[in-house]
Amino acid sequence: MSAVLAQGRTVLTANEAAAHAVMLARARAIGCYPITPQTIIVERLADLTAGRDDVEFTNLESEHAMFGYVIAAARVGVRTFTATSSQGLLYAHEQLQRASRERVPLVAVNVNRSIFAPWSIEPDLSDSMSQRDTGWIQLYCASAQEVLDSVLCAYRIAETVLLPVMVCAEGFLLSHTSELVDVPGQDMVDAFLPELRPPEEWVLDPERPRTFSALPEARDYDAFQRRVADAMDDAVSLIEDVASEFGSRFGRHKAGALAIAGNPDADTALVTIGTIGETALELLEEDDDLLLVRVHAYRPFPAAQLSAALARASHVAVVDRAPAFGAFGPLGSDVRSLGPAHIGAATNVVCGLGGTEVTPRTLRWVLETARSGGADGDVAPLYVPEGV
Repeated sequence: MSAVLAQGRTVLTANEAAAHAVMLARARAIGCYPITPQTIIVERLADLTAGRDDVEFTNLESEHAMFGYVIAAARVGVRTFTATSSQGLLYAHEQLQRASRERVPLVAVNVNRSIFAPWSIEPDLSDSMSQRDTGWIQLYCASAQEVLDSVLCAYRIAETVLLPVMVCAEGFLLSHTSELVDVPGQDMVDAFLPELRPPEEWVLDPERPRTFSALPEARDYDAFQRRVADAMDDAVSLIEDVASEFGSRFGRHKAGALAIAGNPDADTALVTIGTIGETALELLEEDDDLLLVRVHAYRPFPAAQLSAALARASHVAVVDRAPAFGAFGPLGSDVRSLGPAHIGAATNVVCGLGGTEVTPRTLRWVLETARSGGADGDVAPLYVPEGV
C-alpha cells in the first residue's frame, strides 16, 4: 500500500517536498537511480507509488539509462520525472542534450553536489552550472517551499514550450533540512496543471511509423537548433506568466525569473543564486543602501529583467557558488555581459565550494570589496579568502 500524501502545512525536507510535487503533478513514469544527496526523493516516491498500477516506478542501471527511460516515456505522451546529483548529472550529459533537442517536456530535480576531484558530497552548483548550455530551462531554489512550487510550475513551462526543465536545490542545505511547507490539495493542482497533451505529430506511435532524429541536411539541422533557441526565448515571458498565475491560484508569492528585496534605489546591489540569496536577506537588517537580486530562472538568462533591476546601482557584486576555471564564474560572466559600464564592471566572487559556509560575514566582505572598487577583480573572479 502506498504512503499517504501530505496536505496543508506540514514539515518536509526539500527532497520530500519535491516528491510530493511530483505526485501532485500526476507523473506517470518515474525513472530512478539513487545518488546522495538526492536519494530521499526517489525513496519517498517509492513509498508514495507502492501498490499503484497507474504509475510506473522503474529502477535503472545508471543515470544515463535513467534519462533515456524518461525521455522515451515522455515521447509516448506520458508525464515523466527523474532526479539526480553531481556525477550522475555529468554521466547523463549526452542525454540532456538529446532531451532539449528532441523537445522533450521532461522535469528533473538536481540536488546540487560538488563534483570530483576530490570526492565530496557537500553542495555547490558546479554540477548544474556545467550543464547550463544543454538547452534545459534551469530554476534555482532557496527553500523547500520553492522546490515544491517550482516543480509544479516546471511542468506547466516544459509542456508549453516543449523544453525540459531542471529544478535545482542545494544538497543538505535544502535536501536534508526540514521546514514548514504548504502542500496544496490535488484539486488545486489539477486546476493549475492540466493533463499532458503533446502535439500528435511528436508522439511516438507504432501505428504511425515515422523517422525521428535521422541525418538531415545542414540547413535542416540548423533549423532544428534555431527552434530550440526560439522556444527558450518564448520561455522568458512564460516563466513570469506561470509564476503570476501560480501566486493568484495558491495565495502565495512565486518568484519568476528574479526575487528582489531591499532598496530599489540603493547604490550597491548584490546578485546571488540559490540559498545564498536567503542568507543575504539578513544584511538588510543593518544596511538600508542595499539591493538584493536572487536569480531564480538562470536559463533562459533574464537579461532584460536583471538589467532593469540593476540600473540604479553604482556598485554591483555577483556571488557564484561554482567556478569556471580560466574565466569569471557562470553567473558573474552572464551579469558582466549585460552592460552598461557599472554592470559590466561588476565584482565577481566565488565562494561556498564543497559546502564551505557562506555567512552574512562572508557577504559583508563581498560588499566591502565591491564598494572599494573590486580589489583587482576586474580581470578575474575573486575567491573568498579562507575563514571569511
